[in-house]
Amino acid sequence: MKVASIDIGTNTLLLLIADVKDGKIIPLHNSQIIARLGKNVEASGLIQKEAFDKVLNALIEFKKISEKFGVEKIFAIGTSALRDAKNRDDFLNFIKEKTGIEIKVISGEEEAKLTYLGAVSGLDEKFLNQKISVIDIGGGSTEVILGLGFEIKKFISLNIGTVRITEKFLKHSPPLDEEINNAKFYIQNEFEKVKNFEFEGSTLVGVAATVTTIASYSLKLETYNGERVNGYVMGIETIEEIYKTFRNLSVAEIRKIPQISKGREDVIFAGVLILLEFMRKFNFNSIIASDRGVRYGVIFNLLQTNFL
Repeated sequence: MKVASIDIGTNTLLLLIADVKDGKIIPLHNSQIIARLGKNVEASGLIQKEAFDKVLNALIEFKKISEKFGVEKIFAIGTSALRDAKNRDDFLNFIKEKTGIEIKVISGEEEAKLTYLGAVSGLDEKFLNQKISVIDIGGGSTEVILGLGFEIKKFISLNIGTVRITEKFLKHSPPLDEEINNAKFYIQNEFEKVKNFEFEGSTLVGVAATVTTIASYSLKLETYNGERVNGYVMGIETIEEIYKTFRNLSVAEIRKIPQISKGREDVIFAGVLILLEFMRKFNFNSIIASDRGVRYGVIFNLLQTNFL
């Protein structure tokens, strides 16, 4: 059975088309479109008209691709920006009317679960009897999940994300020291909610665009290659070097870096900041990049519940 899984994030829309056979997920196609759904949601509480149209166009494109692959079912998930927006129902009805796609808005806890399942589904089998910590730095929220193999032990959704931190604190390009310090203080306060997690002895896995983008940057890939990014290990020294580099670049300069997707240049520094602060606070020396996440987790969860 061929299915499509769409992750409608605060900054990016991700599409996975997969063939589900004998309980296995066989990826056929992956693509992404940056639509900035969450632009100004932090300040206004509303999804902007521009975002309505950008997401609509992205979903029309995803639907065309799905039809070419003969997809039988499309699953679409909405996350942080749609949880927060006051005009969420207007947006959902607009998309359903224009495309026929019904978006399910999931809670932060559901997002954490699906993120973990997606990430673990792409790991080498040697990790599946070990403690695993997953961090998903999105545009509006960051999910942190601790588990053993496919079993989730603890999870939480934090109100920090690349778009949220950038809009709230990082007003200059490059950002001022005071802005970065204020962002760090806010981030660390959110991390207090995670202090009872027992990370010791676990392997850290990072999903979503911050980690995969800097992995691509570290690998010096001319074009994004999910197969090379997935499983790539970066030490904290690498993250620190990337932080120092991006810290002193303007948005215009970051835009020229080939590994930075258009539409991500103004928020990638905030993502690196969140990641580095997390690794330092909880004593992680390295992180494994995962090219998977919610969209894989959706299908994997449906398999586990015998829905597919």
